[in-house]
Amino acid sequence: MNKNKQYVVSEQDIVNGWLSGNTFDTVIMDDTKPINIYNEWCQTFDLDKFIDAKTENTTDTYVEDCLRNWNMPDKYMDINIQEWLMERCTNAQQRDRVYTELLEYEKRGMIIVLKFLLHLVHTCEQHDIVLGVGRGSSVASYCLYLLGIHHIDSIKYELDIKEFLK
Repeated sequence: MNKNKQYVVSEQDIVNGWLSGNTFDTVIMDDTKPINIYNEWCQTFDLDKFIDAKTENTTDTYVEDCLRNWNMPDKYMDINIQEWLMERCTNAQQRDRVYTELLEYEKRGMIIVLKFLLHLVHTCEQHDIVLGVGRGSSVASYCLYLLGIHHIDSIKYELDIKEFLK
């Protein structure tokens, strides 16, 4: 877990968390008034356990906050996903497909999603969690195949990436 750990919580979730011994650095809530009272209490008693509380403004703001805080190790945030994918290609056709798909992912701001999926696959492998063969339009992505999200070679079956990125 990275330093940007965040929870979307209610006031009751925070109380239950504290009673269970959990700590929160940052929370996103509908109403930050309870957190403000808590922070004032910490200040009064000179405790260094302040919580940064944010209100959930709009869906767009919430999604943007989530995109900035993927809660994955820095090694995945910092990885050069293009290089990682290209290293797994064995011929020019595969490299061309990866390059083409990466341009599409980049246009849509989805490169970070690929990084997260790599983290997800590695986490599943470490905990012996089996991922499925493939489902729906995601099997049209050769990059997702290389990441291990599915086991359908979209080049072999001539699946068009546009089917996935509609």
